[in-house]
Amino acid sequence: MMETKLSSKDIIIATAARLFATQGYHGTGLNQIIKESGSPKGSLYYYFPNGKEELALECINLIRRDLYSILQELMARMPKPVDFMQAFVLNMADAIDASDTDPFVPFSLWVSAETSAVSDSLRAACQAAFAEWKAMIANKLVETGISRERADTMADLSVCLIEGATIMAIVERHSTAIRRVAEHFPVILQE
Repeated sequence: MMETKLSSKDIIIATAARLFATQGYHGTGLNQIIKESGSPKGSLYYYFPNGKEELALECINLIRRDLYSILQELMARMPKPVDFMQAFVLNMADAIDASDTDPFVPFSLWVSAETSAVSDSLRAACQAAFAEWKAMIANKLVETGISRERADTMADLSVCLIEGATIMAIVERHSTAIRRVAEHFPVILQE
């Protein structure tokens, strides 16, 4: 398997996403992103002429694309919503346990809660990411015969539980809350 070399832009985005996740939007400076990415200062301003907010938008889009990709792959392998949702959540729990929770911060914590107060464009990007995530789940539920209204409610509840449990896992430094959510998906997603 041939490894793809990341571009300077991709390295800057990945570094910024990691730093925003571990330190928050306000706790992360552009100079730190430049230093830790190993990129020249000019690269950051070349790719992101509008600065930190533009870079944060790219990070939100990266997280959104990664989440979408993971869910698509699981949905393709597991046609039953309970199965792919449990697998998705258990993968998160395993990632948290493997990382000791340090680099793992739920999407809502750094992105939505913190950055939505910074700007309307960041808030809109967060809204779009959550809407896409919920729509993916709801659409799959509808495909299995669940009514649109019930599917939308189930998807909304699922995302809320995942995000809340992930915050608890960060605070508690273990994945018990997330694993509890996975155990209860058969009830939550009951047709």
